[in-house]
Amino acid sequence: MLKAPRVQLASLAIICILSVFSWWYANPPNRVLHSKKQDYSEKKNPAAGFRPSEARLKDVRNSTLGFQKVFVINLPERTDKLDEFALVSSLTGFNTDVIDGVKGETVLNKTLPALEGLPNNERHRNNRVGCWRAHMNFARTIINQRLSSALVLEDDADWDTHIKDQLGLFAQGSQYVTGVSVRHRPHSPYGDDWDLIWLGHCSTQIMPDDERRFIIENDVTTPPPSRRVNFAGIPDMAREGYENSTRVVFRANNGVCLYAYALSYRGARKLLRGQLTRKEFAPIDLAIGHMCRDDPEFKCIGVFPQIIDSHKAAGSLDRDSDISDFSEAETRQSGYTFNIVHSTRLNMDHLLAGETNQIERQWPEDPKIIGPPRTKPIGRVLD
Repeated sequence: MLKAPRVQLASLAIICILSVFSWWYANPPNRVLHSKKQDYSEKKNPAAGFRPSEARLKDVRNSTLGFQKVFVINLPERTDKLDEFALVSSLTGFNTDVIDGVKGETVLNKTLPALEGLPNNERHRNNRVGCWRAHMNFARTIINQRLSSALVLEDDADWDTHIKDQLGLFAQGSQYVTGVSVRHRPHSPYGDDWDLIWLGHCSTQIMPDDERRFIIENDVTTPPPSRRVNFAGIPDMAREGYENSTRVVFRANNGVCLYAYALSYRGARKLLRGQLTRKEFAPIDLAIGHMCRDDPEFKCIGVFPQIIDSHKAAGSLDRDSDISDFSEAETRQSGYTFNIVHSTRLNMDHLLAGETNQIERQWPEDPKIIGPPRTKPIGRVLD
């Protein structure tokens, strides 16, 4: 009478052993999820299961580019710059509020976190301090208005006429780098676990201990390496085994220049706290870069090549940045923008006329890219 239960127990034990063996075979204990020499094929790439939250991606096409607000920093006396900025932003479908630029001579030394590090030259001191104060005011505005996020641009910034297409691809990358789960719908199209998004810069670096990359290939808005201009270190994708003609989204380790960046609410609070406790004064872009590099809790998302850059208009160089030293006699024959293929400012007349099929590339002699862009998330540890 006891044989049948024993047979059943023996059969159950065999099934359990076979199940454990099958699991162990598929998941060996020394399995490596990612390494620098990994084969990133569809079968082996641990990022292959990533899917962006499509429900939120459409928000990048709204009037604030997927952020709660967009701001531009502008000195009140530079109405010419604000006029042109209002025009070009309207031509690409987004609205901005103004953060007043600050003249450094109005900022008292006792209001600064530290005096060490300030230039001895009064003009240089005023330029750095005024810029620092304007960006602090941006962070404070986010906190005071309790904005979930906000983007800020310099008033001479320029971007591609396809900026909303670019941001749609970038948002997928930001979701990936910040670890948005396929089961989670983020509040922001860019994901919810970030402090700063650095869209416009003149230098950036990839966090060395973070292997996540979101690669965008075959993108008509990506300038070829021969057309790129930066003023400090940049990622070398060729060394990592990828084409330098791609655009890549990543966890940023550092950066220089603040042509455009976004802060989340928590990022604005961290930025204010970080600046108020500095022991040495630093230009605001370097100070932010150091926070991205040195504070593991300050999460910065970078992109290279940059999506936004600084425009240099035709005419008198004296009309350029108010911290530059140029005479009225010095002129520029043609306007240009570094790193932007289809400059919005250089295509204003086509956009005003509705001639979207006549948009001009800055470098028409370069080969045209044919076909849609392709995206490839790589290097993510399985959840």
